[in-house]
Amino acid sequence: MSMKIIEMHLLPVKLQLKNTFVSNHETVSRREVSIIGLKNDTGIWGYGELEAFSTPYYTPETQRSARLIIKETLGPLLKNVQINQPEEITNIFSEIAGNQMAKAAIETAVWDLFAKIQKKSLAVLIAQKIHTKSRRNVPVGISIGAKSSFAELKNAVISANYQGYQRIKIKVTSVEELNLIKKILQVFPDSTFMIDANSSFSLKIASKLAEITAPNLVMIEQPLRTTDFVDHSILQARITTRLCLDENIFSLDDVRTAYTLKSAQAINLKLARVGGIANALAIINFCWEHGLLVWCGGMLEAGIGRATNLAVASLLGLDFPGDISASSRYYSKDVITSEFMLARGMLSVPLGLGIGVTLTPKYQQALQDTTSFL
Repeated sequence: MSMKIIEMHLLPVKLQLKNTFVSNHETVSRREVSIIGLKNDTGIWGYGELEAFSTPYYTPETQRSARLIIKETLGPLLKNVQINQPEEITNIFSEIAGNQMAKAAIETAVWDLFAKIQKKSLAVLIAQKIHTKSRRNVPVGISIGAKSSFAELKNAVISANYQGYQRIKIKVTSVEELNLIKKILQVFPDSTFMIDANSSFSLKIASKLAEITAPNLVMIEQPLRTTDFVDHSILQARITTRLCLDENIFSLDDVRTAYTLKSAQAINLKLARVGGIANALAIINFCWEHGLLVWCGGMLEAGIGRATNLAVASLLGLDFPGDISASSRYYSKDVITSEFMLARGMLSVPLGLGIGVTLTPKYQQALQDTTSFL
């Protein structure tokens, strides 16, 4: 089945977080995303979400810069182009350096379109592409922002356990917070934990990181610089806990580098950061073939992005609980009409066509009222 995209719309949206989210990169209280809508030549709409943050601390892209790239560079590449498979978008965009999140916003919307054309859910289409099956229910974890007191951290963990999350990730920004986590690991021996340092540390505290070991600690994520593979390799050789890379993984080449240098034993895969679904599937295949643990991370997505993430996380074989929390975890009012409800530590994959969710009438109208730039 082939198609042409005849309209492309982009709508910036600002959502208020229920609770301020703290990491080493920045403190976020309002999350800005952009909804992208693509209309094909038979009148079907596909939707994607631009996940760049408002500031260039996590990645070089921002909402403002990525929207500019989409409108002035990426969008025009698809004008009057016949598209036969969603993977073709990655090839069309390959001549443009970087800008992975801008590319992913369009690419994921094209995948949504193709799933709808083929009258399938996005989860089923993705599973067929990688020769596996999709699950109806996906185990998920939660990411807790950095806490400065033991009581505050303990209460957050109790809440996460009460809600049923199958894995708890704790953000950490200092050695003092590492000491709090050491206590938490002892207090909650039956909970599964991981630590996310967001590049807070250096090799100077390798001995401190080596001390953070426990049967219920499965990995330490991105302890060192966002551009580094070499020091992570040195650190992984010095400690027994599995390292996981996140911020420095933008492509399959980055994963191959990490594997070759033994920089880590796990990869936090974020669709937006690697340029979309086609690149994500290539990374998943590589990890499966080479014994790297790979799992789906999260970026405080709104409903469109969360649904897309969930479709990938539903792949049979991605067994480690990803960062795809329930809708109510972050926003009182989302951009979609439905909610992702947590049940027994799992989220259900939408059964509808494509991503399986619908924009609220407010956002649907606002998106269509924007001027198409294609």
